Amino acid sequence: MIFSDPSSEFKMLDYLVSHSQLLIRSMRNRQREYNVDIIFKGVRALTIDTVFEGLEISLSDESQNLKLIEDHGFIIDYNYKVFLLKSGNGPMNFINAMAFGIFHNKLGILETSLGRYDWGNLNEMVLWHK
Repeated sequence: MIFSDPSSEFKMLDYLVSHSQLLIRSMRNRQREYNVDIIFKGVRALTIDTVFEGLEISLSDESQNLKLIEDHGFIIDYNYKVFLLKSGNGPMNFINAMAFGIFHNKLGILETSLGRYDWGNLNEMVLWHK
């Protein structure tokens, strides 16, 4: 397991086609004063829900990868990996991407952290996995 937050709600918030980036966010709340942004970069394909009640991210295993390659055209090589996202008792979700990062910020609900030039001043990086 690379990341786990079983108590927060995460939502797919934005996808930037020109940069192949996906943003999944858990909004700030009474327990914390910051958002938790998960940014996937180099996204090639995905099969995911839009809402996650709790979230766990890991790398998928080889048997899952073979099915995803066959059914959805996922690729696995030096650059691309298949990330497995689990939410409570929900179905398994997959993202074929190069890397992802976890960031904390105080952006508003309609503000994205994708493709911004002032990104370094907005986010505090917590984790980077490639």
